Amino acid sequence: MAFNINTFSKKISEHGLAQSNLFYVRIATPQVIADAMNDVKVVKDIEFFCRSVTLPEMDISTSDIQHQGFGATTRRPQGMTFQVIPAVFMMDSEFGVMKFFHRWAQSIVNYDTSAGTFSSVGGLTPYEMGYKSEYATTMTIVVYSYASESITYTYKLGGVYPVNVGNVSAAWENSAEIMTLPVGFTYDTIEVSGAQTGAVLDKAHGVNGLLTWFSSINSYAQAITGLKKPTSIQDAINSVTNISTIVNSFKR
Repeated sequence: MAFNINTFSKKISEHGLAQSNLFYVRIATPQVIADAMNDVKVVKDIEFFCRSVTLPEMDISTSDIQHQGFGATTRRPQGMTFQVIPAVFMMDSEFGVMKFFHRWAQSIVNYDTSAGTFSSVGGLTPYEMGYKSEYATTMTIVVYSYASESITYTYKLGGVYPVNVGNVSAAWENSAEIMTLPVGFTYDTIEVSGAQTGAVLDKAHGVNGLLTWFSSINSYAQAITGLKKPTSIQDAINSVTNISTIVNSFKR
């Protein structure tokens, strides 16, 4: 089929194009710093200060395989790798955004030594690490469509926390620019609104089936352990019968 500019323009007009500036990022305040944020007014409005964010990529990790031990290398999926998500936040005039992320980072690793080696912040001594269940939270990224406010695409991330709270540039020649704070987030789970929803497996393939399989393996192990050196012809016949039963069970 030859390329036709009119057909191309028609299809683009028919479906429309998504724009990169229609989005918001919502971060649930981590439990461990919720009380410490009472003096920071901007916390409840932090989603409006996210200037940019990189949508999470679906990064499938692979292993290189040479089927004959030599020759061309092919790749096979091995799992998924969750890359660090970079985001940039605009700084408010009271530096509440910076306080939020610095205190969040401090709940992960207490970097403050100003009060001495045996001081503590939130129960953490200097360079002591907190519990992930307390500092990890959820992040929701919603992208809107220009065509309709009701059309969205949503990313829901679990186990989120910052792994780097970046450098902030300050210079005399940048007097007209807004100060920004780059932050990198890691996460454990991801849900996207465009993916299919999973279904609970039945007993044959689900948890119960797995437990049944483990139980059968245990029975085989006990049967093998019970085999002993035959002392008579009848003992030898019984041993062969037991071995045949085990082998036939694995073939099912």
